[in-house]
Amino acid sequence: MRFIALVLTFILLTGCGSSSPAVSVNGEKLAGKYIEDGKVAAFLGVPFAEPPVGTLRWRAPQPVVTKLKERPVREFAPACMQTMRILDWYRWMAEQFGASPDYYEDLEISEDCLYLNVWTPTLEPDAKLPVMVWIHGGSNKSGWSYEKNYHGDKLAQEDVVVVSVAYRQGVFGFLSHPELPDNEPRANFGYWDLVASLEWVRDNVEKFGGDPGRVTLFGESAGAANILTLMFAPAADGLFHRGILQSSAGFGIKRMSDLDDEQRRGLGLAEALGIPADNSLAAMRAVPAEQILDVYTATYPDYYHSPAIDGQLLFRSTWESVHTEGFAGRQLILGSNYHEYYSSAAEDTTWDDVSRKGADLIEGIDYEAALEIVRSEADPRRAMDRLITAASMLCASQHVAATMTANRHDAWMYHFTRTREDEVGQALGAYHGSEYPYVFGMHDAYMTTNETDLALEEIVQQYWVRFAATGNPNGSSTPDWPRFEAPSFRVQELGDEVLSKPAPEAELCGLFEEWHAETFGRSNSLN
Repeated sequence: MRFIALVLTFILLTGCGSSSPAVSVNGEKLAGKYIEDGKVAAFLGVPFAEPPVGTLRWRAPQPVVTKLKERPVREFAPACMQTMRILDWYRWMAEQFGASPDYYEDLEISEDCLYLNVWTPTLEPDAKLPVMVWIHGGSNKSGWSYEKNYHGDKLAQEDVVVVSVAYRQGVFGFLSHPELPDNEPRANFGYWDLVASLEWVRDNVEKFGGDPGRVTLFGESAGAANILTLMFAPAADGLFHRGILQSSAGFGIKRMSDLDDEQRRGLGLAEALGIPADNSLAAMRAVPAEQILDVYTATYPDYYHSPAIDGQLLFRSTWESVHTEGFAGRQLILGSNYHEYYSSAAEDTTWDDVSRKGADLIEGIDYEAALEIVRSEADPRRAMDRLITAASMLCASQHVAATMTANRHDAWMYHFTRTREDEVGQALGAYHGSEYPYVFGMHDAYMTTNETDLALEEIVQQYWVRFAATGNPNGSSTPDWPRFEAPSFRVQELGDEVLSKPAPEAELCGLFEEWHAETFGRSNSLN
């Protein structure tokens, strides 16, 4: 199939006499560019909604009405409004490996940010390639669709159409106000952005060689949790068919916000801005976006922007939906990394820190019992990492996968353990996000990348793309990956070797199952 795609690309390059690819979409001619020596056509900064500014701030995304005869889409659009926390993390990471922080350019941000990017190996409408839509993470308050490790240059060459999408972050995407009308969405605007981007994919991806009947969402951290939430949002029905959840398992294990919570924060923001509560929505929409961001960040510095149960997009918590609504015939790949939290824990972490601070950072596990399980660790920083990784990502992901297979849905679990073979890589471990380069084939130049890394990249990409194409990651060219199901509950280790093994952290995840059974009356007996 890859050969066919390359032939089609060659025809487009030579037969049409064009130096750049072009597609007609919604009354516009989108003019992209060829990359990777003509193997991939890239369309960057494609609008899927009107800019959500002025009176469109805190409203559902609106259809694009500003049309151009020819729209150049060769450069990424600005990222959505956010602080520089993710950029600072990337620059810190570069410095850890001995590179200049300037390896990562300054990030341009704007409230006008509802754009997506498409990478495709062919523009033949009859190609019907599987489509993979990337949803970035960042705690729903930061991150952008074209971080260096997310570019689709390499992945698209595996006979798949890659799309990455933006959605409003933080105060702009996750807030409400009592004056918003009842007949329109009143919360979860970042989620409505995702729905609008998927509607664009459904309506237009065929022109880019994609199959709208085979759309896979894949994402990491909050992006992965957002995918799980969208599985239970009626507005997203029919817009995607399977999902890959990297390092997250969903919101609402204990509690999700509701419309009242979102409205109270909206009024709290008005107060922080010095705007009287009555008739404050219009005044808040007139405040410059930079001021909104600064005041909100100072007022709610630690707020985690989960989706809200608003009675419009969502009607119950994601966690409740996992156990009551089924998965509408969809399949999932879920997984986490070996050292999700290690690089975030202070280097001088002590056992006193683990005992005092750790309990505030985890949920769903009896902390005293969990603490005894990790007491054998020589490094208290690693003990903290194990506790938080298990509670916040690993055990919840395993629970979701086991729930799916127990109800005759297909789910596969992975455990990513690969670390870079240099001193810094070994010190950081398989940190949160370390799997990105292997999924996209975009390795940072400052990291040691050897044949083992490239071999793992090839296997990971084959798993991901085959899953997108068929709903099953397995094939003749990769090690067999069993479903995550009773009684064995096997996971696929993605590391120096790729092989099936028992689910990790059986004791800690057993505590999660005990807590879950006591709290919700349900257990998957993973222990």
